[in-house]
Amino acid sequence: MQLAINDLFQSRQNPNLVQRIVWIDNEHHLCYWVNVRQPSFPYSEEIHNIESSVEGGELVKIESDPWVFNVGEDDLSKTEMEKRDKAWVVVSQIYIIPDIFIPKRRSELIKAASKEFGISSKTVRHYLKRYWARGMVKNALLPDFINCGKQQNKERQYTKKAGRPTVYQSSIKRAAISEEWKEIIRISLEKYYFIRSKPSLKYAYQQMLKEYFSKDDKESGYKALDVDKPIISFDQFYYWYRKWYKPEYAIHKREGRREFLQNYRAITGSATEDSMGIGTYAIDATIGDIYLVSSLDRNTVIGRPIIYLCVDIFSRAIVGLGVGIENMSGDSLRVALANTFENKKDFCKRTLEMEIGDGDWPVHYMPHTILADRGSELISDDLTQIVENLNIKIQNTGSFRPEQKAVCEKYFHILQGHISAFLPGSVQKDYMKRGGMDYRKKAILNLNEYSQILVRCILFYNNHNFLSDYPLTQNMIDEKIRPIPIEIFKWGLHKGIGQLRTMSLDAIRSNIYPKSQAATVTPKGIHFGGLYYTCSKAVKERWFSKARIQGTWKLGVSYDPQSIANIYIRIDRQNYEVCSLIEQYEMYRNAKAEELVSLKENRRQQEAEFEESHTNGAIQLAQDIESIVKQAKEEAKKQSLNGEVPKDIKNIRENRQSEKEIMKKEKEVDVYQFNSENELSSVSQDTDSVKVLDIFRRKQKEVFQDGED
Repeated sequence: MQLAINDLFQSRQNPNLVQRIVWIDNEHHLCYWVNVRQPSFPYSEEIHNIESSVEGGELVKIESDPWVFNVGEDDLSKTEMEKRDKAWVVVSQIYIIPDIFIPKRRSELIKAASKEFGISSKTVRHYLKRYWARGMVKNALLPDFINCGKQQNKERQYTKKAGRPTVYQSSIKRAAISEEWKEIIRISLEKYYFIRSKPSLKYAYQQMLKEYFSKDDKESGYKALDVDKPIISFDQFYYWYRKWYKPEYAIHKREGRREFLQNYRAITGSATEDSMGIGTYAIDATIGDIYLVSSLDRNTVIGRPIIYLCVDIFSRAIVGLGVGIENMSGDSLRVALANTFENKKDFCKRTLEMEIGDGDWPVHYMPHTILADRGSELISDDLTQIVENLNIKIQNTGSFRPEQKAVCEKYFHILQGHISAFLPGSVQKDYMKRGGMDYRKKAILNLNEYSQILVRCILFYNNHNFLSDYPLTQNMIDEKIRPIPIEIFKWGLHKGIGQLRTMSLDAIRSNIYPKSQAATVTPKGIHFGGLYYTCSKAVKERWFSKARIQGTWKLGVSYDPQSIANIYIRIDRQNYEVCSLIEQYEMYRNAKAEELVSLKENRRQQEAEFEESHTNGAIQLAQDIESIVKQAKEEAKKQSLNGEVPKDIKNIRENRQSEKEIMKKEKEVDVYQFNSENELSSVSQDTDSVKVLDIFRRKQKEVFQDGED
């Protein structure tokens, strides 16, 4: 088993003992770890002992990390960030490896920091223990403000009225809500509010005051408030109503189940030497040499893709891929970083619907350094914030110095040169020359299929590319390591020379995936990006019914631009809820976010192009209607008396019956005419027409005479 920094192990004999690996020495003999539940200084243990315990079942590896705060800057208060940054400055200065793991040297570092920053040694030790226990990232030093005010087992009990003091004094006394008052509020709501007459909440409050907080006034003969005793305020009454009862309950009680189901229910419907070991990743982007079509409509060409590659400089293994049609930006970069840090087998199955083996692309670690050029998205505050939160160092190359990350640059040329001959729609050099073909018209691959081809190429170059010019070290030669990228990467990981760390999928979603506040909870579902989503939390808490009753509200979500099948809602600082597309939008499950935007733009363009036809049709319809009405008016004038058409409105039912009889006889004439035409088929055409016409006129006259009678 391969151990990595940040791995968590739980003792099977003592489940409360959870230990985190915080450092592995360069010789890969000793492992330093800490107790997570009772934060402590690191203590060492030989690696082979840990491996034996894991193999023997005494230790169990924990996949998820519930002690890591997966929170973005937007979710933190100013005070939290100030306290975190203050502690981060202290930890960053004294965190010198390996001195920080040697007790005597660590004590000297703590004393020096205490003197320099003017804080106690106890505080410095507290910072270090928290840093190790909570995942060794910047946000591990956040204060526990989220636990302030929590009651673990019961509601908080107040001795005086909660809330701000009253500004204007009144003769009515107020007090804290007691258990007796709670019972009165509950009885009053059931008796005066949850009834079919649907009175207001104010009415129920007034009835409660009359029944429980009033006394007989002998002078007036009416009941009046008993001001000698405290009285419940309407705000208190309303607070407990909102706390106890869900909107659906009120609708059921006040309007009935049928009305609720009809109008209020949810309607979801349906460079190697410089790297000094693995862990220095070079990242860059380029424009793909191919034109792609939309996965939603293969007749729509969506242009050339943007390709991000992340390459480990030491092993030359490709560790991350990002493919999209959005211009080089922060969101495109996030896609590449998320792919770099997550499990590739799960990524291929979830996003590309392709199966790969566990050992085909076993690269899912966080680097200690990211090497990037001076692209706008690579020197942005967005990337800076990500790498600071994840404790990753970023190095930017000089302007116009691509050779400083030549490994990454070369892979672009290798990949695209290798597959261009196979792909229709690839960019050709003879375009725009006389007799040259427009290769754009040959495009047939969509973004998902092109991504699958790139993944297959990456697997080939990682596992079967023999690096004949790779500078093998003496240790590699002694251990007979072949110069193949994935074998070099595994050797470096086993030796621990890169100090790689693991990262959970929840942490990736929190720190890497783009975030948006544009999601809206509606009666039809969670609306985001023109689609609707749902999740178990929304169904359980009846969000959609609440949205129909009380109105829609905004919701912050994280999303993966590579797949619109799911979005993610933060439940708290450590957990996420996965929201999936509702059934009627399943046709978009394999689409990318950029493709959906392109589809919407095309539809709007089609709508704009059809506007003239639509308007002309409406104008023609209006003219046709006006013509028919005008003709009807002219016919009516023929039967007018003194300019007015008499209307017999007293005998509408009899008139309706007479009209039915006329229509019935007209149908009989039509049938008779059809039979007569068959009988006279042997007669010449002219003679036949005259006879039939005479018969028709005679029958028509008989019908009208019968109608007048």
